[in-house]
Amino acid sequence: MLPFLQWSHTWEYTNSNEFCGTVCHTMPPQSIVFEESPHSNVTCEECHIGRASFFDQAMRKTQGLKEAYYQIFNLYEYPIRAKALRPSVETCEKCHRPETFADDSLRLFHRFEDDSLNTASTEYIIMKTGGGDARTGEAQGIHWHIANKVMYYSADELGQEIPYVRVYKDDGTYTEYVDVESGFRPEGFNESHLKPMDCITCHNRVTHEFMFPADAVDLAMSRGLIDPSIPMIHEKAVTALQGTYE
Repeated sequence: MLPFLQWSHTWEYTNSNEFCGTVCHTMPPQSIVFEESPHSNVTCEECHIGRASFFDQAMRKTQGLKEAYYQIFNLYEYPIRAKALRPSVETCEKCHRPETFADDSLRLFHRFEDDSLNTASTEYIIMKTGGGDARTGEAQGIHWHIANKVMYYSADELGQEIPYVRVYKDDGTYTEYVDVESGFRPEGFNESHLKPMDCITCHNRVTHEFMFPADAVDLAMSRGLIDPSIPMIHEKAVTALQGTYE
């Protein structure tokens, strides 16, 4: 009985955020921003391993032993890039229903200039989120792709260069979009390199989000965490955050 209880405790511990962020492979910046994110009540294993059966989770954990190896021998390449994320249907869509239509929303951003008065201004942006609309049978807005199958090809490892996109119709036919300046040729292309567009394609920093220095200072000043009346504080704070520190 005692060995079983010990094994059960060990299994639960290896699923904890403490183990993932401080023992198996330490990632201080990612762990810190995770604790302050809207997803802080979601455990690391729910996204990076997925809500799966015990046997599936055990297999995925075994495949992740290389992370411990990299940690022991200090072989990590920085910045750390997640190369084996679970598809969003196994993670995001367990809580979020992508088919739900979202109305337009108003977003406002407070900005401060790099002058002696830290001159303030406000930007107003309408976010046309949209999605699949059951009322009209049409997809609209940013999330129109939820109701459409979209595949794409990225020419680089980070997915920043996308020369080819394929949008499927209900009858199985599709329309191709090619960046004419990229030199990409769809003829004879290996379709196994195509990737499906899902939540993580765009929201790839939804939990481990690092703000640009200027945005972080703007937010802190708008909330009164940094006193805007201090002359040149915006420029000085941004300069300090942009510095390289060893």
